[in-house]
This record gives sequence, structure tokens and C-alpha cells, in this order.
Amino acid sequence: MGQSVIAKGRTIHDAIHIGLDILGATREQVEIEIIQQEAKGILRIGSKPAIVKLTKIEQTEKTAPDIEDMIESIDINEDSKINNPTKEERKEMISNDDLEGKVWVHNGKIFCKTSPLYYPTITVGRGVKLYKNNELVNGTTVVTENDEFEIKTDEEVIETKWNIMIDENKLNAILYIEPGIRKTYTIQDIAPNPHIELNGEEHVDVINNLDYEQVLQELNRLNIVYGINHEAIMEAMNVTKEEKFVIASGISPVQGKDGCIELLIEIHSENKKPMIRTDGTVDFRELQNIPIVHQGQVIAVVHPPVQGTPGITVTNETILPKPTQPILVQLGQGVAFVENGTKIVATETGRPYFEQNGLLVKVSIVPKFVHSGDVDITTGNIRFKGDVEILGSVEDSMSVQADGNVSVLKNVNKANVTAKQSIYIGQNAIGSTIISGNNHIFVSEAAHLLTQIQVQMEKFILSIKQVMNAPAFKLTDFHKKGLLPLFKLLLDYKFCSLLTTIKQYIEVCKRGSNLLDGKWSKLGENLHSCFLSSVPNEWHSLERLHQLLNDIKELLDEYSLSNEQYCSVELMYALNSVIYCSGDVTIYGKGCHHSKIHAGGVLKVNGIVRGGELYARLGAIIKEAGSEGGAPTHISVPADQKIKMELVREGTIIQIGKIRHIFQKEERLIEAFLDEQDRIIFR
Repeated sequence: MGQSVIAKGRTIHDAIHIGLDILGATREQVEIEIIQQEAKGILRIGSKPAIVKLTKIEQTEKTAPDIEDMIESIDINEDSKINNPTKEERKEMISNDDLEGKVWVHNGKIFCKTSPLYYPTITVGRGVKLYKNNELVNGTTVVTENDEFEIKTDEEVIETKWNIMIDENKLNAILYIEPGIRKTYTIQDIAPNPHIELNGEEHVDVINNLDYEQVLQELNRLNIVYGINHEAIMEAMNVTKEEKFVIASGISPVQGKDGCIELLIEIHSENKKPMIRTDGTVDFRELQNIPIVHQGQVIAVVHPPVQGTPGITVTNETILPKPTQPILVQLGQGVAFVENGTKIVATETGRPYFEQNGLLVKVSIVPKFVHSGDVDITTGNIRFKGDVEILGSVEDSMSVQADGNVSVLKNVNKANVTAKQSIYIGQNAIGSTIISGNNHIFVSEAAHLLTQIQVQMEKFILSIKQVMNAPAFKLTDFHKKGLLPLFKLLLDYKFCSLLTTIKQYIEVCKRGSNLLDGKWSKLGENLHSCFLSSVPNEWHSLERLHQLLNDIKELLDEYSLSNEQYCSVELMYALNSVIYCSGDVTIYGKGCHHSKIHAGGVLKVNGIVRGGELYARLGAIIKEAGSEGGAPTHISVPADQKIKMELVREGTIIQIGKIRHIFQKEERLIEAFLDEQDRIIFR
């Protein structure tokens, strides 16, 4: 007998029809055996289905070729199609009784063997399409031996992506390339199972179909004609991963040089170690090796500006170098031009003075006034447009003012000494006010604050750009109301320190309004309008922010180029005194007691600091600080500087930036600074 199947149905007719569908036969090709008649119950209670057994009648003779054999003999020869097995293959593989009710895949073909009570199933997975009897299968399907299956594998192709960009200076053309991929699938053998999932095995191949001629056409479209690198294009055609190549390069312009002045003499005093006398005092007369020029001596050469060389863009355009400017020289007392203004000659003997502010240079010979005794009520105050040397002391209520250096051989007692440059006191300052570089103190402090503002503003502008580029920003009405609300949000939540620093800068400009150049104060007004104004104005835009940042950079560059005479204060001991200096302050002897010191440079005390307030913009180096009782000692430096002490006593206060620390016990060999989290670290 042939293949048989048991089928159930609501009626005998339904059961026979279901069995015929399963066998794929007609009524004439099967024998029908009724196993159970249908029975109808009441409200479906006691009802029974009809059960029939259908057996396919085998044919004993074949007078003509089987149509299936003819179809099986056809060679389709398509890679993406996998045909059904031949009858011989099917018979060979289903001879084992263990395969009943199972389906499997072998050599890319589907095989199955049904059982009377169980039919295997297939679920279609990734990378393949399954056709059953020429119909696409979605999800899961029942498999019978009479079904015809065709498997087609998927193929996905992503084309190569590339584009050419020109940098903002038009000096480079950059080819960005991302090779494409071809994703294909193959069918692997699957062991016999009542249910299998048909998944393709993925294979990915890189496709780089960058075309050389297309690249040249795009270069031509972009008008890129200069400095084309054909080797880079060929290299890009062979890459297998995302890369970028410079495929055309221009020539950068060679910038010229502004006019400059070349000094032929040393203008700064050479510091030497002070000589300690047997009585413990210091011989300051040999502390400074002060430069001197003689009448007729050439002290400087003025060089004209040097023009730059133009460059070429990749689009064959000329790039002009920045224009150059001549140096502007202002001659003061004791100097003159010779040889058509190309050389500067001293007409007097004295100390050379040189000051540069950007392209403006001031040159002169500084005269010197020597006072042989004490400065007291009998001599009166001394004011001199040059250097002053006092061979005695400056007594009570007296004043010495100089445009150059001031040197006092002995003491300064309850007096005032002011110099635009350095001050040297051979012994002590008692109850006095010492100001060195008085017109530079505020500039130094303002420049330090501006440097902090510049760093924070760069981050502020970057944050503004990030917010403006966010998709959510486009849904707001900031573009109608202006950026002031956004400024306020960032300043309140992210940039509180920027507001604090700007307020400090504005306060310095107010205190030094009589000594500072108008540029510093004007910049303070603009910072106030931009960050402290509660009313929208022209400064609340990205363009004006960039302009303000550029103004800050230019002013700081001008300050850094300034070659003004170095200022310092040096003495043996200070008591109840006020010392301001735009440069270094050095105390060589016993130290200082109950004094206020402001150093624009480094503060160095070789002795003891007891009481008072000390500030050092470039750091403090102190041998001993504090006392076992009495007024506390307060030492402060900016956030980016350090405090070094060999011995610090209990109760001493140090402040780095805004962070304070009070020592609760005596400690030795202290080096204090801030870490990245604004915590004071001791090392």
C-alpha cells in the first residue's frame, strides 16, 4: 500500500477533504476507511468528530515519463535559488524510520518525512525567502512530502559614500570616503528536527567603487585646480575603512615681520646676591649692576618692516599675507636719531630707559639724583624724573618720589617712598608705605583677571554654540527674544565663577581709574553690558561675544609685549608697613611683622612672617609663617599658584583662589596648591 493519513473533520466529507489536501491526491487515487462517524450532541455535549483513514493507491505500471522526473531533470543554474531534491535523493534520505515527522536541510535543499499523526514545520528567519508551491512563506508553515520548496537568499548592497570638502582657508581639499558593503547569506545544513528555523549565514564584503574620473569631475566642479595629489586619490580608491585624504594642497602665505628695534646694550639691572656685613646688615650698594651708556654710544638699531610672501589656494586664488607696520619710536631725554632714523645714539651719559607697548617704543637716558644724607624736615621731600639714591634714611612724614629707581641706603621710618620702577632699602621699613611700579600695579592685577576671563569666555561661547545647534533650541523663541535669557541660564548654572571674575575686574578698573589706560576701563564697561546687564542689548549675540573675546586677546597681547622696566622691592625687614609692588618683593633679613604686602610677582621672605596680610600673584616662598599667639597671619595667592613654607604655625590662614585653610597645628615643609576639583593639596 501507499502513503496513508488519518484525518479528522466535522463531517465525513470534511475529514476526507482534509486528508486529500494533505496527500495531494484526488478521490480516485485513494482508498477511504471510515474509522468514526460524526455524532451530534445537545449544545455540543456528547458530539464526536468524523475520523477517516486515506491510503494512496500505488501505481504498478508507468507507460509515460513522469512529469516530476522531467521537471527534476531541468538545470536552473541560479545561485540565489536552491531546488527541491530529486526523488532518488528524497528516497535515499527518508529511508530511515527515525526521520518520521521531521524536516531537515542538506546541501541547500529541504527534506522531510511526515508521520500519520505529526507534520514537521519550518519558520523563516533572517536572510532568506522561502517559497512553498510558488507562494512566499511568512512566519511558520507545515511541511509535507508533496510540497515544492524554493529557497532564495537575500542580498543587501550599501554603496560607497564620498565627498570633497575645502577647509576654511582654502589651503586643503579633503576627500572623505566611506566604503560600501555587500551583505549576502548562505544556507547551512540543518539536522532533522520536528521544527527548524531557516536562517541564512551572513557574509559581508567591502565594496570600494570610488571612481577616479568622478573624483576629477567633482574637483573640477568645485574649481579645485591647484596642487592636486593624484597618488592620494589612488590610495583612497583602495581603502577598506572610513578615512580622509588630502587630495589637493595650496601654499600658505609667508607672513611678514613688523618693524622692530634691536637693543645693542643691556637695559635691565643685573641682580647680584647681596653682601652680608659682619654686623648682619646688607650692602645694597653692590646689589645691582646698573647699566650705563656713554655719550655718543649707539644703543639701538631700528629695523623696517619686512613684507610677506603671498600664498595660493587650491582654487588658484592668491592669499595675501597680513600687512606689516613700522615701529614707532618716541625719543626722550638724552637720545637722538642718526642715519635717517635707523640708529639711536645717546647724547648724554646715564642709565638707558626702554619701554615698549605694542609697536610704540619709548627710549631715553634717565638722569640720577644722589642725596648724601637723610631726607627729613630740613631737606624737604624729594621728587625727581629719574633715579634717586639716598645715602642715609628717609625720616618721619617725608616723601620720596621718582620716575626711575629709588635706593635708600639705611631705613625708611614712617615715610612714603614711591617709584615707577624698583625700590631698594638697605635696612628696614618701619610704619611706612612703599610703592614700586605704582602705575603698573593695577595693570598687572587687571591682566591677571582678564586671563581668567578669557579662558572662561572661550568655554562660555562653546556652550552657547552647543545649545544653539541642539534640535530643541529651534523649538524655543530665543531667536525672537534674543540670547539674554540663555546667557542668564548659563551664568546661573554653569559659569558663576565667570560673573565673579568680571566683577573683580570691574572693581580693579574703578580703583585704578587714574592710573590705567582707558582701554582697560572701556573693556570693563563692555563686559558689564554683556554679562551684568538685565536689559537686552547689542552685546547679547554670538557675534559680539566673539568680538569681546578678540578685544580681550588683543589687550592681553599688548600687555605681554610690553617691555617696561622690571619693578621690584627689596629690603631687610618690614614692620607695620604697606608694600605694593607690580613685580617681586624680597625680604632678606628677619622678615615682616604686621604688614600688608601686595606682590605682582613672587613674594620671598627669608625670615619670619607674623601677622598682617600678604598677597603674591606669582606665588609665595616663606621660611616661617605665623606665631604662637596674637593676630593671625593671612597669606593668599591666585588659584593657579602655590604657597611654599618651611615652617607654619597653628592659626595661620592661607588662601588659594577662593579656598581658605586654617592650620590647626604646627607643620613643616609645606607646599600648597589647588587640584582640578578646587581642593587644597599639601605636598
